[in-house]
Amino acid sequence: MSEHDIAKHTKAVYTVWTNPHLKWKEKAVEIGIEIAIIVFAITLSLMVERWRENVHEREVEKNFLIDLKTDLGSDLQQETDDSLSYALLLRGWDYFYRCGINGKIADNDSLNKYSNKLFNTTTFICNNSRFEGLKSSGQLFVIENKELLNQILDLYQYKITGLNMTNDAISFTKQHSLIPFLYQKFVRRKDGSNNLAELFFLPEMQNYLSAGQAANEALERYHQVMSQSRQIIAMINEQYSGK
Repeated sequence: MSEHDIAKHTKAVYTVWTNPHLKWKEKAVEIGIEIAIIVFAITLSLMVERWRENVHEREVEKNFLIDLKTDLGSDLQQETDDSLSYALLLRGWDYFYRCGINGKIADNDSLNKYSNKLFNTTTFICNNSRFEGLKSSGQLFVIENKELLNQILDLYQYKITGLNMTNDAISFTKQHSLIPFLYQKFVRRKDGSNNLAELFFLPEMQNYLSAGQAANEALERYHQVMSQSRQIIAMINEQYSGK
């Protein structure tokens, strides 16, 4: 009901109330009718407005979740690649460590396959702009499935944050300890060969290589993130199956 209509019925109530020719019972009936009209119209207007808001919220929710599924699918590919990188790091560093403590020269094939894992760092760049946008707008409430909402919040605010902290710690150790050590000790000879395999015999290098087991934690965190991402995708698919 518009303000004009409310004013019109309110004026009618006043007119009836001040009409000296009507008995009080007649006034009560007329006023009751006018008030009932006002209450019904306002209630109906509120119901229609709430219905419109609900339709809009469901549209926002659907668009967000469908787009979120795309983001998670893209992240899963990156997470798979990162996990494979850490798996290679673990195998390579373990091999170099065992060569060092056993006094064995690492073979050229293994050096070619794993040596870049001494220098490369792994960074997970999460596609979280849609989540952060909905969160900053205060519209996370549009996700009606509270279990799904909790899974999404846990993924972005805790599991991915923990994963990035582990990645950062491993990268920091490499960049500020291992790589400077290698640059200091590494020698390239005139014949094109180098002393990298010999560096594995040094106790300092063995300490660095044994610390590479921290990649196990990174792998575990990646698998947790990937598992939860797949669960969220499955829940979204279930919610919109056949729609």
